[in-house]
Amino acid sequence: MRRLLLIIITTTLVCGLQAQNIRDEIYKNKHYAAGFYTFYAGPAQLKTTPAPQGKKPFYISHYGCHGSRYHTAASSYDKPYETMLKADSLGKLTVLGQDVLRRLSLIREDAWQRWGELTDLGGQQQREIMERMMERFPEVFTDKANIDARSTTLTRCIISMEYALLQIALRHTGILHQNATKRDTYYLNYEDKKLMAVQMDSATTARYNALARRYQHPDRLFSLLFNDTAYVRHQLNAVQLYSSLFRLGGNLQNMDYRHQLTLYDLFTEEEAYNNWKIANAWSYINYGGYTGNGGQQPYAQRYLLRKMIEQADSVIRQSCPTVHLRFGDETGIIPLACLLDINGYGLATDNLDALDEMGWIDYHISPVAANIQIIFYRHDEHDDDVLLKVLLNENEARLPLPADRAPYYRWSDFRKYYLKKLDDYENENK
Repeated sequence: MRRLLLIIITTTLVCGLQAQNIRDEIYKNKHYAAGFYTFYAGPAQLKTTPAPQGKKPFYISHYGCHGSRYHTAASSYDKPYETMLKADSLGKLTVLGQDVLRRLSLIREDAWQRWGELTDLGGQQQREIMERMMERFPEVFTDKANIDARSTTLTRCIISMEYALLQIALRHTGILHQNATKRDTYYLNYEDKKLMAVQMDSATTARYNALARRYQHPDRLFSLLFNDTAYVRHQLNAVQLYSSLFRLGGNLQNMDYRHQLTLYDLFTEEEAYNNWKIANAWSYINYGGYTGNGGQQPYAQRYLLRKMIEQADSVIRQSCPTVHLRFGDETGIIPLACLLDINGYGLATDNLDALDEMGWIDYHISPVAANIQIIFYRHDEHDDDVLLKVLLNENEARLPLPADRAPYYRWSDFRKYYLKKLDDYENENK
């Protein structure tokens, strides 16, 4: 009994510290509150754990999200601008409110007809990721290497792939293949209608809305932007405007205006943290293991994981090094990370309020340009003891597998564990 009590106390302390750490991260840098719109900063350190003696990398299996982009819908820019413009025409804005309107006008003008497109920063991120990949694993990028790149048919994903291949071509003279076809969509960005139908079912929507109401408090900010409280109360959709301003502020870090404009000065540190908690819960509900809607959303990427296993099987006995590059959206990278249970992100819970305490942090999983790299190691093509390690956003990560040489895992263990996981799901959902 004493031992159980000690475990409970220790777990509570660890969870509390984790939540405080996330709060402190966002207090120190509000940009983290943007969630999966957070700017991709690269790996925490370039140095990685040396491979076991005699093992050399020979294959890289990659899935990456496009780089920094504009919001995908014109309404993301138009609605807050038009709401503030109407208020200004009625004389309802303060001096600060008028300045915010000016900022929204500039942001909207910059994004016009570029909705969902890659920004210049997004291309730069892809080139830098590939440059680091080549520097870290030169044994794979030989003149005989076979490099195959696939993308969804979304323009931002195709251009992300092109930037990555451009960087490789500057230094690599091997064989390059690329394609972006609907034929590959079933595994690069599979839209499972059955899973999508229950993402935000009525019970989940009610719980999410209740959480949002606890953490959305626009009154302080709107008292600074508007000079008529009755107008705010009766003529505005205050929550919608508040959320829109915060989302625009978060994505500014991915635009050319990031050094000239900000909207985050409008929000206190606590408001930034609270807004992030709401968005983090939304990401978890839609892409993570939220048990309230069945806990199966990560299986939307089951075809991708099976494809990665099949392609690895085909490469292992080949003598030439190989790289498979795959490009999609954050809607692919988050469920894949959860399906693999990287760093414990396969977390299954219905407690939306405590996700940060339990370590499920969307911007740790998928900032813009997020990527998962699986690096394979062996002595030669006759080596049966093939090892691998996983990099999440170029940082060494852990898997729920036996690991006497962590962060290196046996391919045989990986293959057996995840094929069983996929087979069990498919058998249960026939």
